[in-house]
Amino acid sequence: MKKIIPFILISFLLCSGTAYQSFGKNKTQKNISISEATEWSNTWMVSTNKHDLPRVLIIGDSHVERYYQVVAGKLSKKAYCCKFTTSRSLGDPALIAQLKALFFSYRFDVISFNNGLHGIDYSDEDYSRYLPIVYKLFKKSIPELKLIWVNITSRRVGGNLTEFDKYNSGVINRNMAIAEFTTKNNIPLIDFYLPSFNHPEYYENDGIHFNKTGVEEQAKAVSSEIMNVLGISGL
Repeated sequence: MKKIIPFILISFLLCSGTAYQSFGKNKTQKNISISEATEWSNTWMVSTNKHDLPRVLIIGDSHVERYYQVVAGKLSKKAYCCKFTTSRSLGDPALIAQLKALFFSYRFDVISFNNGLHGIDYSDEDYSRYLPIVYKLFKKSIPELKLIWVNITSRRVGGNLTEFDKYNSGVINRNMAIAEFTTKNNIPLIDFYLPSFNHPEYYENDGIHFNKTGVEEQAKAVSSEIMNVLGISGL
């Protein structure tokens, strides 16, 4: 991953045809939450009174909203697959509060964590500062937890999927921070960026969300890694 991301950064700067711009330019004040125009979250816990199978939690944004059901289908009869999706980004203390409330009520064997497409007002430093914060929260809440990190898909220009939008450089910066952090902490990392970089045909016309083909590829990668960390075969 450390070899891939810098190459992608160079390719983006040379070939994207858009101005280089990260997300928020200035570090925000600690413990200050910056809301988007619309904020949302969705908690979906299944078979909460059953304990005969491993329990999996998939955390993320609208990408997870799309691939969750496919993953749940692939893991059927192998694990209870739950989701928590939100528009809150790392850098936003509200996300930590949401996760604390979630872990107060439920425990999980595996978490797949996919965050970073939202929160354009948070700087690279804000985002990076929260990587160890959320990691410590996971491990403190569930010491025996098996954690999978998922990096961020590229952002393309709506209606012109051959171009990357002006915030894609912010995605690259966040992915570099994710790669460094997961390598340091020996956390399995699923690379969503490289496939999204190479396959504009995975996208809906909005340049952000994946179509059915892209969703299937995401679900395949996430399901496979979950089965791997659980030591289960049979996908």
